[in-house]
Amino acid sequence: MKNIRKLMINYPLLSIGILFPICLVIITGIMTILLKYVLPVVLAFWMSSLIYTSIIGKNPIQNYTKPFWFIRYR
Repeated sequence: MKNIRKLMINYPLLSIGILFPICLVIITGIMTILLKYVLPVVLAFWMSSLIYTSIIGKNPIQNYTKPFWFIRYR
């Protein structure tokens, strides 16, 4: 571990060059999961609550001030 640290201190551009592709793959994987699965679920959930409040006639501002208005708090 000390050898790697010493190498990274002596050659910072080489270290960044080695770490960059690894970090790029990790971030690309995380963003792919977020954009393919998490974001559509969140948007569908938000849109369904907008439609629900417009059908029952509640104030649509409630969705922005309390996004989880359907959960009852104590």
